[in-house]
Amino acid sequence: MGGGFTETGAMNECTGDDVLGELDRVFLDPTSAAYDYARQNNTFNTVGNGQDNYRALIAAYVEAGVDVCGPWGAYLRRLGRNPQGRQDIHDIAQTRYQALVSGVPMQTSTHGVGDTSHGGHHVKKHTGSGAADPSTIDSPFPLPTIVTS
Repeated sequence: MGGGFTETGAMNECTGDDVLGELDRVFLDPTSAAYDYARQNNTFNTVGNGQDNYRALIAAYVEAGVDVCGPWGAYLRRLGRNPQGRQDIHDIAQTRYQALVSGVPMQTSTHGVGDTSHGGHHVKKHTGSGAADPSTIDSPFPLPTIVTS
């Protein structure tokens, strides 16, 4: 995969684990400075359900202080162009928006596309209510071939 540089100038490899680590850094702990910054810069509600809405999701992540590396952006593009992809992108954004508004921690994970108990090719989400019930976003990874629509 490709990579990018973090705020400290270190190389970010942008593997699946790096992306999950970045999401945890910002969204897992509602008492952290990173979460507070994301909460104050929460534009996830602006992500609609239309064509190429993955672009608005990437912009919302950047606005929230999340480092979106190139391969992750490409993944979101592919996710958004798969069947039900626009809805998946919208679901991710709405889950993030609601959790930030409510101050709820967010856990992010991935599942294989063949794992139908976790959504198969689709994002599985849960809107949590607090520390004992965090919001979750479980996305398919890796994605199969691109499906354009």
